[in-house]
Amino acid sequence: MRPGPVLVEGELALERDRIGELDGLRAIALLIVVIWHYFGAPDGPQGLPWKLLHVGRFGVDLFFILSGYLITDILLRHRAAERYYSAFYGRRAFRIWPLYYLMCGCAAIGWYFSLSPDLFDTRGVPGWLYLFGLQNFGMAKAQTDGAYFLAVTWSLAIEEQFYLLFPLLVRNIPSERLFAILLVPILICPIGRLIDSALPDAYGWYVLPQFRIDSLAIGALIAWWRLYRKPDAEVSRRVAAILEWSSISLPLLWLFGWKRWSVAFSHTQVEIFFGALLFVVLDNRGSPKLALLRSSVATFFARTSYAAYLTHHVILYLLFAVLHQPRTVGSLAGISLTFGALALTFGLCALSYRYFERPLLDFAHRRFSFGWAKAGHRLAGSRLLVPQTKTRRVARRAL
Repeated sequence: MRPGPVLVEGELALERDRIGELDGLRAIALLIVVIWHYFGAPDGPQGLPWKLLHVGRFGVDLFFILSGYLITDILLRHRAAERYYSAFYGRRAFRIWPLYYLMCGCAAIGWYFSLSPDLFDTRGVPGWLYLFGLQNFGMAKAQTDGAYFLAVTWSLAIEEQFYLLFPLLVRNIPSERLFAILLVPILICPIGRLIDSALPDAYGWYVLPQFRIDSLAIGALIAWWRLYRKPDAEVSRRVAAILEWSSISLPLLWLFGWKRWSVAFSHTQVEIFFGALLFVVLDNRGSPKLALLRSSVATFFARTSYAAYLTHHVILYLLFAVLHQPRTVGSLAGISLTFGALALTFGLCALSYRYFERPLLDFAHRRFSFGWAKAGHRLAGSRLLVPQTKTRRVARRAL
């Protein structure tokens, strides 16, 4: 049994070294989503690009798993912190809210002045739901993706709904019991998707938490395992085998993943693959084989991932609309504009990170400290030891 996080007198010495390989995984998640929206979706399901690139929508599953891992790692390391709640929620608010509510404000202005119904009409989703992060329930009820300007925010809503309550569990539930609790959605969500695959539901299975939080729970379980279990060569070997076998089954996603009935298996299949991939990458961090995941290019895309995810579809739409061009990748003009939108998206998002998001992140980490904890403090069944190594603090930003 690996001991729980170490607490010392004074500031918590719980920050770990930044794992550069996670930047690469986040970059992969972002790029396959963007490539799907930019090059696969425009010409519809009858086109070859759609059938080749539709698997890009599974990038959201990787986002969820990474988020579950990163956030749970933070919560577990600081579960005995004096300012556990204020630090966690304060930092999350400064990471998520500024850009999100800026987008909501732009959408509200566009809707109020009827600037573009295609962009701003909510299509049956009440506008107030976006303010409280509940738009995914409105989308499921209306069976639409709501306002196109904010269409991708359903995934953000799921994450915030999960993290609204999850910190309470981490703080107050014994660590061994937390393991069992995380297994519940991992086992139940696939059954829910299997049942829903036979129903006339075009949106609920994709945007509702009861069908998607197993991805977050998988990432959380990996974080728990790495903190509370000793490294085990046999477990690592078995997970590597799962990764190998699940990768062999991936062609099924290209063949059938775009069909409605594939909901019965596709996301479960992807979660097994991405979960095993994350575990193996963490096991082999620092390996020369993973150098690309730690590269400056991967870091760039990881840093711009939040802004790019929120805005990429809007930038593409506006560029084609301003130039009065039909959105397609079936012509030279369409392909050229799409690549132009790609460059514009990441250029603007790099500026957003440097001059808007990063200053807010730096402020949040200065303002919202997790605080102090007493030596040997035991909290809700965690196994806490007096430090055996020199105290070290490493700056780390949460998502």
